[in-house]
Amino acid sequence: MFRDITLLLVTVFFLLLLVTVFMHMFFLVPYVPSKKRVVERMIRAAGLKPDETVYDLGCGDGRLLIESEKKVRVKTVGFEIAPLMYLLAKARMILAGSRAQIFFRNLFTVDLKPANVIFCYLLPNVMPRLSEKINKECRRGTRIISNTFHIPGLKLKKILKKDDNMGLPTVYVYQI
Repeated sequence: MFRDITLLLVTVFFLLLLVTVFMHMFFLVPYVPSKKRVVERMIRAAGLKPDETVYDLGCGDGRLLIESEKKVRVKTVGFEIAPLMYLLAKARMILAGSRAQIFFRNLFTVDLKPANVIFCYLLPNVMPRLSEKINKECRRGTRIISNTFHIPGLKLKKILKKDDNMGLPTVYVYQI
């Protein structure tokens, strides 16, 4: 009995892993976790204010959402399309006692209007389409913080330059 349950769990895990790899290949957005100091840099760059709504598009394991909640009393919402990362994010939220909401959803199907701040760490091939979506849906004043990659067609507010000594990537800050 124990052996059957173990075999079932291992099979489910590998199926989820396989689906996750397929999703990353299909959407061309791999999971690359941000280091703690990068997360902190992005949160500072966002200038979060209490009671704002923060979205993380492609939230991975949810670390940016958890840290945002810890720093400032904000409503955090994450979207993840890879099943294994989604489950990991949900587990991390529970373990951290976080109130963040995580949705298993493609970021291009999400309504961005409620967001005051949007975090993203997506590859350049996705950015033109994301730019169109942001320009159509976001309200005036919405801040977008992008880790490493520029989003064409958005009004750049500031750039935090790459710092190789500190292991910090470039962070782009936009405002609608």
